[in-house]
Amino acid sequence: MSQPDLCPSCGSCGFPMREPADFAGGQPGAAYCSTCGDEAGQLRPYDEVLSANADYLVRQQGLDPGAAREMARALLAAMPAWQERAPRP
Repeated sequence: MSQPDLCPSCGSCGFPMREPADFAGGQPGAAYCSTCGDEAGQLRPYDEVLSANADYLVRQQGLDPGAAREMARALLAAMPAWQERAPRP
């Protein structure tokens, strides 16, 4: 039995990337989504990505902006692109 094809997810925020427009720069195969990556497919600065993800949580889930920012910070800390920013034990 074969396994279903899974869509890739953004290495910065985990967003599923299904369509070319979902990928940074519209480039299927880019490691980041169009929110977290620039037109060249490179990762945007952390503060920019954090704000964009917090804004998304406010718009889509109706979260308080402060709570959305903390949720976005926790999400990003768990992602491969931001491991160097994760707090150390």
